[in-house]
Amino acid sequence: MIDFTHDGHIHTPFCPHGTTDALEAYIETARARGMKTLTFTEHAPLPRGFTDPVPDQDSAMPLDVLPRYLDAIQQLKQAYAGEIDVRVGLEIDYVPGFAEETIAQLEPYAASLDETILSQHFLLIEGDYFPVDFSLETFDVLVDRLGSFEAVIGRYYESLITGLAFEWERLNVKRIGHLDLPIKYEKQYVWERKHVKDVETRLLRAIHDRGFGLDLNTAGLRKPDCGAIYAEAVAAEATALGIPLVLGSDAHSANDVASDFMRIRKKATFR
Repeated sequence: MIDFTHDGHIHTPFCPHGTTDALEAYIETARARGMKTLTFTEHAPLPRGFTDPVPDQDSAMPLDVLPRYLDAIQQLKQAYAGEIDVRVGLEIDYVPGFAEETIAQLEPYAASLDETILSQHFLLIEGDYFPVDFSLETFDVLVDRLGSFEAVIGRYYESLITGLAFEWERLNVKRIGHLDLPIKYEKQYVWERKHVKDVETRLLRAIHDRGFGLDLNTAGLRKPDCGAIYAEAVAAEATALGIPLVLGSDAHSANDVASDFMRIRKKATFR
């Protein structure tokens, strides 16, 4: 059963590649759209020793900003108590080769976190890290390196399966973010999901076995080369396995909070 009054994936002005919209503006949009629960999930600081491969190196907030972010959301939580359930969270990156460093770096803050999302934005290919969703040009480099769009999807899923072996519960991870992020650019390629179905099913079973849920992420609807809900294509199988789905707008501005939630609610797939 999907809760259409909970936006479980929201960014903030602490995001280096987001907007400067005030936190209160996020709350007002949420109220106007009938939300009762908001989970703020700012991009967690990347692990020490890892160099952000995007050109502006702005994928996540610096570690020294994290305490200010946590304090700001905690204050918001207190200010709106009784009106809207504000949850303190993070979107934590699984960076291949840096999982243990990530957990060690963030664990001192775990007690302040209500719930977190585990996502993957980078792939490790033959010793080099590549961004998955930065631009069509950088994604095309991935396709060239791996040979096909399906190969990128398959490697992304395989990487997540590997990442699930680590103790993310220590950071209060509750769900996996935008499971099929590479489809952000799918309209630029010819591909068939049946070619990645086996690894997709293995990934879903691994998620189920770990007791995690899935981020049913509407951001893909706002991407011109996607036009789909991230994880929609796996929702039926995930539900059959007993994996809970949590809606997330992946808002990086106040106006995107709960974006397209009512549109999804009208679809027979999610009733």
